[in-house]
Amino acid sequence: MPSNATPQHRHSRPSGRPWPRAALAARTIRVAVELRRVAGDVDAVLTTPVFTDAGPKGPRIATHVHLVDVLRLPLAADAGTARAAYEVLRRAFPHARWDNDEYRYDVRSGALVRLTPDAPAGLR
Repeated sequence: MPSNATPQHRHSRPSGRPWPRAALAARTIRVAVELRRVAGDVDAVLTTPVFTDAGPKGPRIATHVHLVDVLRLPLAADAGTARAAYEVLRRAFPHARWDNDEYRYDVRSGALVRLTPDAPAGLR
């Protein structure tokens, strides 16, 4: 994990109050089961927002999804599999900024880590 990575969206609700431990465990298990159903060997899901100006929809931000196994090797997955994994994460973490930040979701721990570094205080 990069040194600038900061844990996000795991232990607090959008309101700032912590989730009960049972709710965190249930979500971790549910997401793991759904991801294993989508791509059996997946150990982590990496998302990257990408600006694209080509295509029938014109300019837009798309999210590229990387599925990796326990050895951190990319899994051979078609677009439908990547899309399904992305939807599982979007449902589990609706308050994440998927169009702006890079994320890494660890299936075993249930941690969603934002990989995009924060801007320095003077630039905000």
